[in-house]
Order: sequence, then structure tokens, then C-alpha cells
Amino acid sequence: MISGGSWTRTETDELGSRKLPGDALYGINTLRAAENFPVSGMQIEALQPLIHAMALTKKAAAMANHRLGKLSARKAEVIGRVCDELMAGQHATQFIVDVFQGGGGTSSHMNMNEVIANRGLELMGHVCGQYEHLHPVRDVNRSQSTTDVHATALRIALMQAAPHLEAAVRDLADAFAAKGQEFAGILKLARTHLQDAVPMTLGEEFAAFASSLRQESARIWPASQALAGLNLGGTMVGSGLTAQPEFADAVIAELQRLTDLPLRRAEDLVSAAWSTADLVQFSGMLRGVALTMSKIASDLRLLSCGPRGGLGEILLPAVQHGSPVVEGKMNPVIPEMINQVAIHVAGADVSVGMAAHSGQLQRNPFEPLIAHCLLTGIGMITNAARILARRCVDGIRPDPSACAAHLSDPHTLIAGLTTMVGPEIAAAIASSVAAGMALDEAMRHHGLGPLTSVTDNP
Repeated sequence: MISGGSWTRTETDELGSRKLPGDALYGINTLRAAENFPVSGMQIEALQPLIHAMALTKKAAAMANHRLGKLSARKAEVIGRVCDELMAGQHATQFIVDVFQGGGGTSSHMNMNEVIANRGLELMGHVCGQYEHLHPVRDVNRSQSTTDVHATALRIALMQAAPHLEAAVRDLADAFAAKGQEFAGILKLARTHLQDAVPMTLGEEFAAFASSLRQESARIWPASQALAGLNLGGTMVGSGLTAQPEFADAVIAELQRLTDLPLRRAEDLVSAAWSTADLVQFSGMLRGVALTMSKIASDLRLLSCGPRGGLGEILLPAVQHGSPVVEGKMNPVIPEMINQVAIHVAGADVSVGMAAHSGQLQRNPFEPLIAHCLLTGIGMITNAARILARRCVDGIRPDPSACAAHLSDPHTLIAGLTTMVGPEIAAAIASSVAAGMALDEAMRHHGLGPLTSVTDNP
């Protein structure tokens, strides 16, 4: 693990001494964790929202500790400066612990504490490792524990990400609504159980996509607000051991000021130390959004399939070649991507549920897995919704001739029109169409307006 520097330093813990790169901002605890968990190749720097929220939490804690007389103004100021750097994306390569780790996030937390301490030492004119001037535990972690810091940071990260997801889903709904208006006059055949049903308009189909997405969008904010109860200040098991009695209220007040989020102290800090019910609920919301998007994506694939040998009622925009063998073949790659994102998020929801029920007694050690699932999932769905809107939905074109062709079969017409105009007139219209008359002309011939007026006013 020694790399990146021409000189080394030695740090010591209860397990012994280890050499580190002299300019590494992480310390011995991080080094041991990196060696213990070379699992996925995905380091916690990939979870940038969590890094940002942990730095935010550390800054608030330093300010609260200073206000309570437990940390000098100089140390609080330096810790705050480093946290600002981390929130700006600096020093990301120093977060080297694998996402999959034992200890309930202790390794991620100590990685954060050591980076803040060593970067703070540099700002104070010292070299990394001179912890007598700024200590990762006694100063950076004062009045805190992994139990409350990691849980708090995860919830803040999700609450900060939720508005971006909501906006992306809402924009996707608007894109479908615009197409619904554009396609309002195009008649087509509706299908239930993948079998021919009754006439409808392509506009109604796309408007329904928009409506479903707006319903999903409306669920995001309430699910995010359920995360607002924080256990920060409860320390290891919720009893507040090693923290000032006033610390919990003081640090949450600082976080409210720094984030402008409606954060509050959890009603029962002991329960909040192990309960992940709010995270399970949030995961279920993500799963719902993803599956609704996936259902719509599957419909787009069906409606565009062919185009000559399938339904072909819509044309998806061509974004890349679909085959090195078949010239002109264009696959529905954007909807297929949506399907895969949804499958991933649904699987992650199962993982969150299993992690939630697997915790024992006063701590859930599987919180890093929950963090990975939720933060990765919310980012993927947000990006996927934006891509689907811009690179697919905006460019969808109808094929009115294909839509009309699927309505021209006499049996289809009789089945579809009977409930609207009665069996006798339906049979007469179908007979006229079978004889070669256009559908709208046949409707007028039998004393009716265009089919769209009949479907709008049954």
C-alpha cells in the first residue's frame, strides 16, 4: 500500500506500527481497512454524496463543540476549512476504503477523520501524522461515533439528492405529456394481455405515461422527509456517551443552518442507533419509481418493435447502430438501459431489506451496504430519467399508417366499436372498411363523426 510519496512516516495503534506514504492524508486505521477489504474495487470516493455529507457533518460537529467550549477556535476553524475542501471535491483519492466493509461504516468514518486531521495539520504548518496538534479522534471525532455520524451523513446525502431525482422524473413526465398532446389525433388499437382490445389514441397512451410518472414524483418528497430524524449526538448506542448533554441539539442546529434541510433530533436516540425503517421505506420508493419507468420503457420497445415485422406504431430516435451485420438496424438501447437500471434498483431494494433485518441489538453493521445501494440507485435513476427524456422521448415519432392498419381488421373494429355505437352500426362500419372504405369515411357514411370524437364521447 505504500505509494505516491518519496518518504514515509510511521503510525502506531494497538495492533502495532505501520509505514505510510509521508504525504498520505489517510492514516493507519484507513490503511488497515484498505488491506482488510480489497473486495469490489469500488472505493468510497465513488460515493461522493456520502463523502460530502460526512464532511458537512464533521464541520457542524466542530462548530458545535467549539460553541460548547470543547474545541478551540483554531481547531474548529481548521476542521471547517478542510471540510469545505472535501465538499468541493478535493482530496477524493485519499478515500481508499472499499465500499464493502465490516464495522458498520467505521472504516469509512476513520478514513474521513484521518483525512481531516492530516490535511488540517498541513494547514496548521505541521506534517501529516503529528496528531498531538490535531487528533483524528480526540478533536475531529469529539462527541461523535460511527453509529451516529455515518447514519446522519447517509440521510443527509439522500435528502440532498431527492430533489434532483424529483426534478428528473417530473421532466420526464413533461416530455411524455408533450408527446401526448402531439399524438392526440392519432388513432390506434389498444391491447390488454397483449391481445387486441378497443380503439384509443396514441396521445392517450402517452398521456398515461406522464400521469404515472407524476404520481411517482409526488412520492419522492414525503419519503425523503421521513429521513429527517437524526441520531447525531447519541454516539455509540444512543445514550450520548462521551458527548456533552447539549451536543445533540447544538450540532443538529448547525446542520440545519448549513443544509437548509428540516432536520430534527430523533425522538428515541437508542432506537435510531439501530433502526433503518426509514431507509427501507426510501428504498421502496426508489424501487417504485424505477419499475414504473421500466414498464414504460418496455411499452416503448413493444410499440416500436419491427418496424416492418412488429407493431411499429412509433419510431424511436436512432442513437447508434444496432448490428454490425444487419444494415440499418437500430435497437431500442435507451429503453433497454432503463430496464437494466430498474432491475438493478429492484435487486438493491432486496439487499436493503435483508441488511435491515440482519442487524442485531443496538447496531446495524450492514449500513455500508445500505448506503451503497441507495446512493448508487438514486443517482442511476436520476441520470436514467434525464437520458430517457432527452435522448429518446423527445425524438419519438408516430407512424399513423401502422396505427390505422391495426384498426382496419373487421373483427377488431366490431369488438372496439360495439360498446360505443352498438353492434349493428359497428358491424356495418366494419363491412364498409372491409370493402375498401377508409375508417373515418365509413364513420361519416354511417352518420357518425371521426372515430376520435366517438372515443372522446362514448
